[in-house]
Amino acid sequence: MRFIRYISVAALLAVLAACTSDNLSPVNPAGVDLSGAWLIDFSESGTVADLGRPRSTANSQARSRSQALRIAKGSDLEFISVDFQVLRADKLDIELSKDSMGIRYTPGVYRDISWGERQRGLWEVNAGWEERDLVIISKAGNLRVTERLRRPGPNRLTVQVTIEIDGGEKEILRVFNRRNS
Repeated sequence: MRFIRYISVAALLAVLAACTSDNLSPVNPAGVDLSGAWLIDFSESGTVADLGRPRSTANSQARSRSQALRIAKGSDLEFISVDFQVLRADKLDIELSKDSMGIRYTPGVYRDISWGERQRGLWEVNAGWEERDLVIISKAGNLRVTERLRRPGPNRLTVQVTIEIDGGEKEILRVFNRRNS
């Protein structure tokens, strides 16, 4: 009986650990290719200003509330949009390999992303695949930014950016269409 209890507790702990970690695969799924030139679809894309509208709120400490208010008012949006240039980009040029990708943001700069966990400036970044989505999770202090790149159709790319801070969450969807050469 005691042995079964230990096994049950160990199994429960394993399940809880799996739920709290960002278990992303380093293997590109077959048939998923994000590479190419992508142009913003302004009519279907959110803007940085949309981040000022919180999706949910949670009671937190005064310091955390003041940080969330700064983000909602826009003072931290410049900081976030500098590091996450997809929030302002009109065009993405993506190069994809088996273990990494590069994105040229226009306007913006070039960004290298390797699968796995890395330190990028003040951000702890974990990038990889979750089913057919490329997921990039960046954490700094109590701020977590998740970028989810998905191909819902042959000529369409969506990038869902979710910003989490102390139980509050803001989300923006950017939609891109393949540029015909």
